[in-house]
Amino acid sequence: MKAMASRLIPAPDNLSPKISPFWHRIFPVNIDIAVKTILGVWAAYMFANIVRATMWSPQSHNHSLEYYIITAVISITVTWALYRLLLKAGESLTLAVIILTVPTIFLALATVFVSNSLLAYPAPMLEYLSASHNIPLEEAHTFFFDAAFTNYLIFLGWGGLYLAMANSRNTEIALVHSRNLERLTRGSEIRALRYQISPHFLFNALNSVSCLIMDKQNGQAERLIDLIADYMRSVLYYDGEDIITVEKEVAQQIRYLEIEQVRFPSRLQFEVNISEDARQWKIPSLILQPLIENAVKHGVAQTSVPVCITISATIESGRLKLTVTNTGRVSVIGSKAKGTGTGLSNVRERLEALYGPAAALITGNGLDDVVIATIIVPSEDQIFKDYAL
Repeated sequence: MKAMASRLIPAPDNLSPKISPFWHRIFPVNIDIAVKTILGVWAAYMFANIVRATMWSPQSHNHSLEYYIITAVISITVTWALYRLLLKAGESLTLAVIILTVPTIFLALATVFVSNSLLAYPAPMLEYLSASHNIPLEEAHTFFFDAAFTNYLIFLGWGGLYLAMANSRNTEIALVHSRNLERLTRGSEIRALRYQISPHFLFNALNSVSCLIMDKQNGQAERLIDLIADYMRSVLYYDGEDIITVEKEVAQQIRYLEIEQVRFPSRLQFEVNISEDARQWKIPSLILQPLIENAVKHGVAQTSVPVCITISATIESGRLKLTVTNTGRVSVIGSKAKGTGTGLSNVRERLEALYGPAAALITGNGLDDVVIATIIVPSEDQIFKDYAL
């Protein structure tokens, strides 16, 4: 149980390349950053000194190509050792600074000592430095420490570069992990909100069947049950899809309105107006359902005169505008009508979960005695965009 828990806690690093176990043992963390920075720094060292040797005459330039190759090879090995030391620091910045300050000095001294000793062999290193650089023997120590200090600065620069890039990588991994968790949470929230709709619809639909049976309209009740079954099959068919096209969504709502027409054959009429450019626009599944239900329940059911419900979808200023209208007026004074509020809250919460402040639901009275509910949806490429980042 403990082993399983330990594997689940770290954030998965999907940014680093996949490597063999052999290279993983040599570079256990951030192999791409480590290899690129180590080789990059010492390749730049080689390039700068080769250019320097080419531009200067052999008489004024005392280092040979052999010296630079040996120094670079040894320095790459020493930098790898420094990389392994920095891994011991973990998340401690203080320990990393200490490693780059104290052990790095000795690593720089060792690098210069080993490289010059190899070139001087079998002669003593200081005598080699004195002869190869045309300086007195007593000044060879100064030259040795100057070279070591230069290497120390290169090691120090590499350490700072590696830590900065590794920290940036860790931040990026944590950000990706956080966004994945947020998407999972948001997806669960969206599904939970969507699943509130079907029971709400089914309750109202069964109420309609009950009313028809009580009115002795058995034929109409039977037809209504068939329409309900057809509608529920359609909903279940798209149950795995949180996002569907406007065309599919409107088709589902037409089925629902046909169900309600059985209950209100002389009072309910509906129209659908969808622009061609809006048909394939992606929207949350069943997002129109609560608006249509409200139009039927508080428009058609509350009056004895014919009511026309209109569904329209257009593109305006790069945004989708979904509108549901019905003839009548809605009261904005006093307490809200019984049973209202839940459906509209569900729509607003789903829009907020998917789009944040980029989407909106606007309801109210329009001209010519109509009630208007309008959903504004941002462009398709913003559906899963994390607006908070």
